Amino acid sequence: MIKAVTFDLWNTLLIEKNYTQRRLAILREAITSEGEAVDPDALREVYRTAQKRHDDLWSRDYRHYPLPERVDDILRGVNAKLSQAEKIWAMEKLGDTILEDPPILTEGAAETVSRMAGIFRLGIISDTGVTSGSKIKKLLDRRGILKHFTVTIFSDETMVCKPRREAFEAALSVLEVKPSETLHVGDLLRTDVVGAKAACMMGVWLKIREPDAGNVTPDYTITKLSQLLDIPEIKERL
Repeated sequence: MIKAVTFDLWNTLLIEKNYTQRRLAILREAITSEGEAVDPDALREVYRTAQKRHDDLWSRDYRHYPLPERVDDILRGVNAKLSQAEKIWAMEKLGDTILEDPPILTEGAAETVSRMAGIFRLGIISDTGVTSGSKIKKLLDRRGILKHFTVTIFSDETMVCKPRREAFEAALSVLEVKPSETLHVGDLLRTDVVGAKAACMMGVWLKIREPDAGNVTPDYTITKLSQLLDIPEIKERL
């Protein structure tokens, strides 16, 4: 019997949004406030390089790229320095972009989660980038769905990314359920489904794009989140 369901975040519960231009402006403001000049093109290039490092660590080593390390790499790339106070301000503002211009929930996310709450133990297992888990929780609270989740696991807190088993096992530990009693749903085969199945959980693929991994067979494939409610192991308990 399925007792718990965990969700990926980006493009599963929240529609991903690009904040590059706003974050570049924040970094320029922080650097110039220290009396230093910065070439916008050079800053854009090192920002892009830092994002590539994030992507490489995420996709090859399944390791989180901490924001302080990312900011230090960017500053070195443009030969700039920030005081500790200014660096803290910049990191806070970089994370706040998600609250100032919030992404919307995916279609059916609020209704699906609400239907399942109280029947299943619910969790979120999410890799993060610039935005911290604490900022994401504030946003989910404003969207009215954070209250439904027993556990939230974010890579900036664990330092590991999906499909590492540790990310899934951290959620299972708090949910106090067996892997065989848990289903995970997400939009990426190579992280969500591969990771869930490696942790002996059921894996549901939310198919909103072409497959991003071969030789991966999800237990179920859905094309919108509300179809999760029609999966037999879920439907029988609703």
